[in-house]
Amino acid sequence: MNAELKINPTRLANNSPNRMAKKARPFQKESKSQIKELGISVTNKCNLSCKGCGFNVPNQITPTLSNSLDEHLTSLAQIKAVGVFIEKAVIVGGEATLNNDLTAFLNELRKSETCNQIELVTNGLYPRGVTPEVLATIDSLVISDYICSPEFADLWRTYAIQNGYTGPIDFRRKDAWDDLKGELENRDESVQTHWNTCFYRSYDVTLERGRLFSCSRLAKKGWDDQGLLITPKLCITDIAHYLNSETPRLGCYSCATVNRPSLIPVAEQLNTNKEKIYSKAKAYLTKETSYDFK
Repeated sequence: MNAELKINPTRLANNSPNRMAKKARPFQKESKSQIKELGISVTNKCNLSCKGCGFNVPNQITPTLSNSLDEHLTSLAQIKAVGVFIEKAVIVGGEATLNNDLTAFLNELRKSETCNQIELVTNGLYPRGVTPEVLATIDSLVISDYICSPEFADLWRTYAIQNGYTGPIDFRRKDAWDDLKGELENRDESVQTHWNTCFYRSYDVTLERGRLFSCSRLAKKGWDDQGLLITPKLCITDIAHYLNSETPRLGCYSCATVNRPSLIPVAEQLNTNKEKIYSKAKAYLTKETSYDFK
């Protein structure tokens, strides 16, 4: 079986007003997997310096208090202990592949049986960090594609297949990004309406620093007081109440995505030479695969 290459069919930003609004369902009581997707940041470092980065690079704070990814495993074990199961753990950064402990963490995550699937999200520009061992532990690979060339996609597919990977490779391309970094003043009624259908509440529940967050924006801003602290005393009702709360978080009242178009240019660099980084990535992938550019 070969890795399935998918090019994202929609280029709309996640909270684009052109998307069909759907009721947010962050915690699904009736489902075996109560949390559909849980974002787990493994590093605050990145190899790019994108203007308006939603992950607040280069000022992103560390995703753990202890500087050890074991902290995430402890939190996940406590979540599992109260009867909450996660369908998909989404491994992100910064740029996740820059963490030298990624392979060991993914192996332990798989052993923990706290989630059904593991997905790795990368910009694809540090392929050295996506080792055969990493590919062997994940179920899906997502490349946030800032190169957007058939050659780049085919290089990655060839590299993955030659290293034994058989899962899907999803190249996600956007026309614009949501402004997750900016802070503006929103009207109460607009915030409530937005909260009820916010894309990020359903697909961006985040684990950082021993807390669950309704979205990564809260986590990356360091607003830990708006997260749910995970302790041995936690129960499933606490998690359900936090994620399904009808009351918006305090951070929502300054969120720049509320009733505003998505206008952040995709991967526009502040002080990084993206083409130079791509050239190195291309050289590595070519060397590892003996890719023929005919």
